[in-house]
Amino acid sequence: MEWEWEWDEEETITAYHEAGHAIVGCALGARIDSVSLSQASQFDDGDDGLPRRFGDCMVNWGRVDPDQAWQQQRELLTILAGPIAEMNYRDEDFDERDPAASEIAAAWAMDWRQAQRCAAVLNPDPEKQGRILRQAIARLRIAIANPPLWPAIAALADELMIGDEIEADRVAELVRFWFSRT
Repeated sequence: MEWEWEWDEEETITAYHEAGHAIVGCALGARIDSVSLSQASQFDDGDDGLPRRFGDCMVNWGRVDPDQAWQQQRELLTILAGPIAEMNYRDEDFDERDPAASEIAAAWAMDWRQAQRCAAVLNPDPEKQGRILRQAIARLRIAIANPPLWPAIAALADELMIGDEIEADRVAELVRFWFSRT
């Protein structure tokens, strides 16, 4: 018996994106209540105007003061970790001047808006907000591309591709496993 396995690049990209949020958030002290991929794309007719890919990562910071700078920094890094993990998987740089960048950025619109809100809480000056975002992206690009983050993200992405929702204990287990190896 031969198995036919249809590979879905968009689902893989989404798995890495959501795994980035989950692993970085957990590493920074959040409880990841759950992380999952939508299976809607299997049944999507492509003409309904809905996103072709969708994932969900439920990050729980517990009882914290959301206005504290440290908390905003943790949230900012966790929010940007999804797009950065996706870029690392694609082996791409994000250049705003590239015509393909607008399509990529559209997939990250919600994350980008959340990141901008975090930067605005950290500093009211728009110029400094831009600097905060650029510095966070630069730090994440280096951290995510290397152990222990990258193997942990890849392992979680593989598990997400199976199709089941991943719960808090499993995310924490992956972080402990890969962080103990460095």
